[in-house]
Amino acid sequence: MFSAVLFSRIAGRHILGRILCFTTIRALLIGLVAVGATAHAFDQLTTAQNLVYGTAHLSNTRAGQQIIYRYRSQKSDDDIVNDRVLLSIVKNHDDDKRDVVLDFLSAERHIILPDFNEFRGNPVIIAMLEHIAQTFGRETGGGVLYFRNRIRDALAKDSTGVEKISVDNGAMTIAATRVSFAPFVDDSYLAEKPEYTGARFSIVLSDEVLGGVVGVAVKSGQNDLAYFEREIVFEKIIE
Repeated sequence: MFSAVLFSRIAGRHILGRILCFTTIRALLIGLVAVGATAHAFDQLTTAQNLVYGTAHLSNTRAGQQIIYRYRSQKSDDDIVNDRVLLSIVKNHDDDKRDVVLDFLSAERHIILPDFNEFRGNPVIIAMLEHIAQTFGRETGGGVLYFRNRIRDALAKDSTGVEKISVDNGAMTIAATRVSFAPFVDDSYLAEKPEYTGARFSIVLSDEVLGGVVGVAVKSGQNDLAYFEREIVFEKIIE
């Protein structure tokens, strides 16, 4: 089960530096989503939460496939990083569930994750949001938990944007849904850091893409000045 609890706690317990405590992570894979201090069943999710946490993104995949996502990070014209994310489909289960392995980024950006067994949702979303929270914490000197909670809470708001869009996917244009939110607007903690208060998140989903995720991105700018962007985008499938 794909859970926001996983995002709220992922990387909360570490062993050997960045290695996550697998026991802790597995214990968090439960059928409830934490919203603030309250647990809500899946039929009580907002539209945005249901799209991100309650959708069987992996239902159109099968064992043996691998999905590659292209990663790009930019803070200036001279500070551009390209990387990749690899999602391997290991086993099919009933009810659109899959066992998957996620190899998320490389070098100092790499996050070591446990295998995700009997998952319906695509864990690349949670991993990318966690990567962003860790990056913000490191760059601001703040706590990762703070950024993680603000991102999670923003998804729980009824005001979170959900819109139908069309996106280019190679030579095709496909129908998609975009979830968008800005967790740090008017954030007093980041009042002196406009490059973070202006951060806008976008999660683009589509049944027409294997794994259901077209991309996850955060971009920030102010007065036509771009501060940074980080994104992963579906690139290709390996059979």
